[in-house]
Amino acid sequence: MKNIVFAILVSLIVTSFVSAQEKENLGTGKIYFLRSTGFQGSAVAFKTFIDGEFVCKLNNKKYSIHEVPVGKHECSVQFGGKTSKEKAEKFEVQVEPGKITYVQLVFETGVFINNIYCEEVTENTAKKKMEILVEDTKCL
Repeated sequence: MKNIVFAILVSLIVTSFVSAQEKENLGTGKIYFLRSTGFQGSAVAFKTFIDGEFVCKLNNKKYSIHEVPVGKHECSVQFGGKTSKEKAEKFEVQVEPGKITYVQLVFETGVFINNIYCEEVTENTAKKKMEILVEDTKCL
């Protein structure tokens, strides 16, 4: 009887440990924000947000890395402020376990208004752009 109870306990402990370890390995992915907007707007840092939370003040020719839980996330970028503005264009990305999602910050100039927004890019495009960018590890 003691052997059966012991075997059951060991089985439960091993199963819960393996399950927790699997969740830990599969529970996060990364979002890379890339900024290479050229000369226009290069003097102003862009404020980036994930799910409405300020994550980085990103200058030109820089990129930042953010670990996030797996699932859908809303990214946005704006010129100023550390709180996400209602009018800021939101962009939804799907983060996969252990994968990287690359989000490029785009700056458009117009006659009467300037606009910045996020767009997802492929890994190949991102790696090519990152050859001239520097990681910003202190972007807060």
